[in-house]
Amino acid sequence: MKGKFVVIIGPSASGKTELVKALLARIPNSTRLKTKTTRGRRPGEKDEYFFITLEEFMKGINEGDFFEYTEVYGNLYGSSKKELDSCLASFDFVFAIIDVKGARTLREKIPDALMIFVNPGPIENLRKRVLAVRGDIPENELQNRLVTAAYEMSFTNSFDAVVHNNEGCFEQAVMEAMSILEK
Repeated sequence: MKGKFVVIIGPSASGKTELVKALLARIPNSTRLKTKTTRGRRPGEKDEYFFITLEEFMKGINEGDFFEYTEVYGNLYGSSKKELDSCLASFDFVFAIIDVKGARTLREKIPDALMIFVNPGPIENLRKRVLAVRGDIPENELQNRLVTAAYEMSFTNSFDAVVHNNEGCFEQAVMEAMSILEK
């Protein structure tokens, strides 16, 4: 294993994916660990996930393929041990995007992973982002996401570092993350 495993954590719509995209663009020899999921592909979504069936996912669980997996809003997400090992052998930095519950599980299994929490600032920021990203979302689902986000934000200081992605400060968040990675 030659690479550093960096886990980006935060509530839904906190900017985790955009942060990883920005880091990948600035850091040579880095990659993103693609998560397997049972959810459907969103409009315009490229190859950020391995989209698999529930049956395939359950087979992966039974065969011990995942080092972490969880249910998020009715869909399963998991990270493959084999995929991680392959990426770490080839890249200097391997980034994963994982929710708080998955990250807490992962901490036990891969204690040397660098875990960075993305704090989006006030909950109203998340409301705006969820509506912007998810479009016409039912009010009960929006409220569920915001309640979950508030709970997840209570774990902000449970990880190795925090990046602040307040409204209008994305470039500052990227610079904070770069600074953490340079240590």
